[in-house]
Amino acid sequence: MYKVIDIPGLVPFVQKYISSGWEGISTFSILVVIAFLAASYFLPKELERKHLDPTHADWLLILGVFGTFVGAKVFFIFEIWDQVFVDTPGFDGKYLYPLTHFDGFPGRPGLWSSLFSGSGLVFYGGFLFGILFISLYMIQNKLDVKAYLDAAVPSMALGYAIGRLGCFVSGDGCYGFATHADIPLLTFTYWPTSAVPSGVPVWNTPVMESAISFLFFIYFQKWARFQNFKRFSLGAQYLVLHGLARLGIEFLRVNKAVIPFFDPPVQSNIPGASGETTTFLNGYYWHGFSQSQYVSIAIILVGIYFVVKWKLWKKEPVPA
Repeated sequence: MYKVIDIPGLVPFVQKYISSGWEGISTFSILVVIAFLAASYFLPKELERKHLDPTHADWLLILGVFGTFVGAKVFFIFEIWDQVFVDTPGFDGKYLYPLTHFDGFPGRPGLWSSLFSGSGLVFYGGFLFGILFISLYMIQNKLDVKAYLDAAVPSMALGYAIGRLGCFVSGDGCYGFATHADIPLLTFTYWPTSAVPSGVPVWNTPVMESAISFLFFIYFQKWARFQNFKRFSLGAQYLVLHGLARLGIEFLRVNKAVIPFFDPPVQSNIPGASGETTTFLNGYYWHGFSQSQYVSIAIILVGIYFVVKWKLWKKEPVPA
């Protein structure tokens, strides 16, 4: 017979902050699971093809997914830091209040509520933490880090492509600014329950990123992995290619500039689905490099550095 361990305060915490308001499995969650299953199919096969140990595939995937969610939430907090830790007239606990109050200041996101919510994920935080977690695992187990990372590249590209479709179907805010252009798949008018006001056509940046990442997957899966490039060539190529893609997409997305070069456009009221007006940007929004763009530039430079340092354009000699 199993003994139930009662942790004081656990049940009220779960009821209040986790289980309350749950409306079932989201489409985003379903696509995340599909991405995981797709990667779990391709990764062991590629490890076997490279004569690497496929028994490590499960841990690489689990740590990659866990690191992705941890890093994505941490970077999201960095992104909304100025909204969480704010100066409040008559209150001198700017840094204490968010730590002791789950929901934060009235009308502003809370530190803990944002950290443990189902929304608010920044990809590059997940990307960096995922790489960190699986790299530490490979170092701990004395694996060939370069070779294993190369083997994981096609699965990473496919997983990201499917994950971005999850952002699209959930309407969670990974969209571009409003546009009058009407281009199939590239522009889209979101539905009433999404983060974008219904009836407002915007640049469909999640689908753009998904399509680009699918192309990367085809490139690595169908051609690059068979070219016998030097170890970590595929990893470095992916850093450069993905960094360039994300850097470009960010020029269409609604993201704050870390250091604004000029003021963003003035927001305007746009009618929603039920006739009410909703404040939304209806002009070109980019006004300085976003957090993701700075990370993109860093990743591109890192990839180029490895390509040049190790001459990764060269190929290994084919065994006789």
